[in-house]
Amino acid sequence: MILPLKLEGVSFLHIIKPLSLQIEAGPSTIILGANGAGKSVLMRLMHGLLAPSSGQVSWSGPEARRRQAMVFQRPVMLRRSAFQNVRYALDVAGAADADRVAREAMAEVGLSHLAHQPARVLSGGEQQRLALARAWALHPEVLFLDDPTASLDPTATR
Repeated sequence: MILPLKLEGVSFLHIIKPLSLQIEAGPSTIILGANGAGKSVLMRLMHGLLAPSSGQVSWSGPEARRRQAMVFQRPVMLRRSAFQNVRYALDVAGAADADRVAREAMAEVGLSHLAHQPARVLSGGEQQRLALARAWALHPEVLFLDDPTASLDPTATR
């Protein structure tokens, strides 16, 4: 287990003022705040995609970065098929049996029928579900979800 996550005096430009917190292992931690409050920036700092202007972000365990995944509010799709978007993430992670795992992840989000479609022509909701499949396929210990239901209809959200 890689938690706890510790932020000690972390700030980022003018967006995040010095902040210290510790998140322990558990089922879920939710960060709530108004639009523009810095929630997305905070998650990017915790995930390691941004370096803090000051302070330190640390995880227990040396392999923490490899066991995390993040789904962005606006997913980034590679110029590949939907299936290959999931498969690529598994290849980069060195996952075994990547084809099977990618197929299972696509089925889990109800996109098996779109596996061979170019990911960039999918609807916003389909792209969001594909981003979720890509993250889940990695079986991360920590999954950062930045407004993951923003483009989904109520059925897909459930």
